[in-house]
Amino acid sequence: MSRSPKTPSRMEVLVLSCLAQAPKHGYEIKQELEQKHVQWWAKCEHGHLYAALTRLEKHQLIEREEEDPPGRRRVHAITDAGRSHLAQALVSLGKSEDTSYFDVDLFLSGAALLDLDQVLGVLHRREAVLSAQLKEAESLRDRVFAHLPPVGRLVLQHRLQHLEQEIRFALQAVETLETEALWGRLGPGQSQRSLTSPGVPASPPDITLH
Repeated sequence: MSRSPKTPSRMEVLVLSCLAQAPKHGYEIKQELEQKHVQWWAKCEHGHLYAALTRLEKHQLIEREEEDPPGRRRVHAITDAGRSHLAQALVSLGKSEDTSYFDVDLFLSGAALLDLDQVLGVLHRREAVLSAQLKEAESLRDRVFAHLPPVGRLVLQHRLQHLEQEIRFALQAVETLETEALWGRLGPGQSQRSLTSPGVPASPPDITLH
């Protein structure tokens, strides 16, 4: 199903925001998104950039500027309709309920199907990856924080706080599963720590995490 122009993707909002400052060609937009580390907080892929440019041009929210000299990279500019569309999208994003779905929660909901050691290994790896990301974000903060505008500082602070919280949660999950005798799905009279043990029914009851 094609996306309605009334509901722009995150990438489309980012592209329009870039072009609202000045006309740019695709590579300049990509560079700006990389410098802003948007993959940290916008959950979008740079590979979607050129598809977003095509959609925005189709809906007349951006337009191509004449190339000077001819043959240079294609330069894109935001239209008046694009500016209006961007303003509406930003207000809508700011007002929307921040519904977050975490992959780790889906993993935990089915973790009782795995060996405990395997579950703990996944959580330890998650904590290590998040810690590396936090270290990278802290390094970026130390380099550029004083030069960022207030909104940039807020975005970076939000990222740091999110990573710190997720690291604490991963460590808490490890501690809980290591110390709780009954940590996964339980049926009548069951108390085993892994449902991959022999004798477990093929179709046990619904998962309940403790």
